[in-house]
Amino acid sequence: MGTPDRIADAIRLATDSPAATMELGARLAECLEPGDILGLVGTLGAGKTCLAKGIARGLGVDEQRRVISPSYVLMRQYQGRLTLSHFDAYRLESAAQMEEIGCQETFDGGGVSVIEWADHVASCLPPKHILITIRVTGPVQRQIVLNAAGRGSSARLRKIGRALAPWVTP
Repeated sequence: MGTPDRIADAIRLATDSPAATMELGARLAECLEPGDILGLVGTLGAGKTCLAKGIARGLGVDEQRRVISPSYVLMRQYQGRLTLSHFDAYRLESAAQMEEIGCQETFDGGGVSVIEWADHVASCLPPKHILITIRVTGPVQRQIVLNAAGRGSSARLRKIGRALAPWVTP
């Protein structure tokens, strides 16, 4: 784990509603591959869970099963095109606690992992991951910045950027 060997240039995106944030997440999910790790960072209410719901929708998770923040259970799994493992590290005091709940086995399991409050457990993220920072810029407006780390990150980020072109900002 630890420091990635390469961090690609950032993609800057903007959304103007929770629905747009969910749609962006759904489009992002179309680019996701087995083993992808997405770390979400942002303040309370920034839209991390909203983005995770969009990712779940894009992965084909059954709409009847509500995707909610796993704050108290720490991790929930949903079945779609790929298994979605949705973590919430808000209440964790260290990356060691994240490892105690089996994050490494989950990361290696061939699904997609989304970690809310990834900055709380950054040292347990594998070298290859996508970091997504969400900033509140207005009542419902959000700036979303994607950084990819690890081998092949530049090419991967370009592919994702093409898929998310409707939301790209300079």
